[in-house]
Amino acid sequence: MITPHRPEDAAEVRHTVPLTQLIHLMAEYQQLGAHRDTFLATPADDTFVRGCGIIAGTIATIGVITAAVGSWQGGVALLVIAAVPVLLALRRGILNRQNRAARIDLFDHGVTVYRSGQRVAGFRWDSTEVRQQMIPFHDSIPVTYVLELTGPGNMTTTIDEEGFARAREWARAIQSAVTATQLPAAVAAIDNGETVVFGDLGLSLDALTWRGESFPWENVQLIDARSGHIRMKLTGTWISLAPVSTIPNFYIFNELAERLRLTPVG
Repeated sequence: MITPHRPEDAAEVRHTVPLTQLIHLMAEYQQLGAHRDTFLATPADDTFVRGCGIIAGTIATIGVITAAVGSWQGGVALLVIAAVPVLLALRRGILNRQNRAARIDLFDHGVTVYRSGQRVAGFRWDSTEVRQQMIPFHDSIPVTYVLELTGPGNMTTTIDEEGFARAREWARAIQSAVTATQLPAAVAAIDNGETVVFGDLGLSLDALTWRGESFPWENVQLIDARSGHIRMKLTGTWISLAPVSTIPNFYIFNELAERLRLTPVG
């Protein structure tokens, strides 16, 4: 067996190296530390495929009968409609085959993501930006978990609950690890008088900035992220700022903003 020394080498000989070994090679290359957990692909749901088949078969049968009794235009139209669920079933089947070997592996200092036919992607907690489409504020509100991870060199991957099982667990684990690792440096930067930037938003000791406009902390009454947008209550008026999905490391932004809002510099 050939043992690659870099992830790029591993890509060339992946047919001779087990997937688990490729993942641990990437973890070693990225210095991710000890392995903690694995999240496998979401089990394929054949109910959808069967349902599409039943619908397509029913419509096609009606189309054939319609054509047989003389209305060939209507029969052709129904056969065309029957092709839609067939195409949907084929697409789901392709996705199921692609996701069968997908997995997320958590380590002490980062995460690896693998999908069938792709290279193993590695991300360290100290250098990864995480963007999440929706932020859960109450456990009773359903949230679809979709995370985009971006590392140095524009290495990017998107993980979601359609592709990976136990989404709530891996989403919280990734967000918690990135926040815990990067928050101290962000706090230190602000204490040193710097502005920490999160997309279009900036945080400093004196104010929150957005698109060149500055809002002093003494005027900011509340910040939340309901309905997929970050909102700010400013002297009694709500202002919509930016979509949550455009804010890298939202939980770090939120923690810093709350600290600064509650303890403004006098």
